Amino acid sequence: MWGVDMGKKLLAIAFCLAAFGPAAFCGSLSFQIVQHNDSLSDVCKSALIIEDEILNYFFDAGYIVTNVPAAMSSSAVQDEKLWQSGCNEAAGGSFDQFVQIHLYFNSSESKPERVALGSIDRVSWKVGSVMNGNIVVEGSRDVEKPMGADSERNVRGFAADFALYIQQILGSKA
Repeated sequence: MWGVDMGKKLLAIAFCLAAFGPAAFCGSLSFQIVQHNDSLSDVCKSALIIEDEILNYFFDAGYIVTNVPAAMSSSAVQDEKLWQSGCNEAAGGSFDQFVQIHLYFNSSESKPERVALGSIDRVSWKVGSVMNGNIVVEGSRDVEKPMGADSERNVRGFAADFALYIQQILGSKA
């Protein structure tokens, strides 16, 4: 009944499940960084580093991940337009979730090339299901100012911690 051919078939099926099975069950995520700072005309380096770190974090965690380009906003109306545009882009890419992350910089920041966690006062987020358009969770928190040197390392550490937090939210709402 269990000939050599059947054993080879079962081995091939087991190999395929082991090799490709995890990819079939991984989540997909699209996200966008929205910078709030009226003193800058472009997205600053700190926001781009956070974007890069979050993208890398979710990729390394096994997600299919992409980002909508970071943008600037100065109003709730602009925030809503960016949300709708990002959700539409995520839907077009067949992603499961869209996460929008707002970085609120203190108004004294005027050097776009400066990398400083201390320039960010608050971060807020909104997680939405692309399939049904519902907002799964949203919130905000103040950013603790770094002790000592304000460096790219601090910004990357903050972004990795924040990405872990978002991953936990996604896991609890799944």
